[in-house]
Amino acid sequence: MKKENTISIKPINTETVTVTLRGDTPIILNKMDDPTARLLTDQRKNKSKSVEEVNEWEKIITSIHWENPLPRDIVYNEETYKDLLKNNRPCITAYGLKESWKQTVVRNELDKYSTKFDSAVTMLGNGLYPIKFTEAFVDEKLMSPKKGSPILARLNRFTGWEAEVKFSYIVGGAYSLEQILQVIALAGFGIGIGSNRKVGYGRYSVDKATA
Repeated sequence: MKKENTISIKPINTETVTVTLRGDTPIILNKMDDPTARLLTDQRKNKSKSVEEVNEWEKIITSIHWENPLPRDIVYNEETYKDLLKNNRPCITAYGLKESWKQTVVRNELDKYSTKFDSAVTMLGNGLYPIKFTEAFVDEKLMSPKKGSPILARLNRFTGWEAEVKFSYIVGGAYSLEQILQVIALAGFGIGIGSNRKVGYGRYSVDKATA
């Protein structure tokens, strides 16, 4: 009879951390809106350009990641926008946040590559982190695309914002909790989160961290 060997696998020792990010500058949340996504999809499928007038409030509302899915029978107007701000919550993405942390590792020469940090930290939740804010604005700004004429963009800007972010890390791994928090603080100072970061939006500080 063939002898069976039992292999013992030691559990990975991880710890969950909740970090409160407090905005130092206003944040702009501006993902691709639904009308633009439909237009690009039609172009890829060689469909004729729609003559339907674009609802600007649909562009404004759907350019935000919301904590709760938008209802199917939603009416896109200013009243709906205000109701969503009151009863739903805008979000930043876990993906975008972690990507900025990984960039920070390399930019600040903490490591030559970000692979160790990437494997040491896992973002928790459903991929979205809601923000709290004091005021919300819709800014109009002329944007110059790579091709074509300038277009008028409407950007969602929030002031006095903060967000609770949850992640887990490997205790005794490549990065200690203190080092991870240092990376986050450096990312908040030098990179930020959201749109228009190159001109200083979306900067934040680490307000507190609990494990």
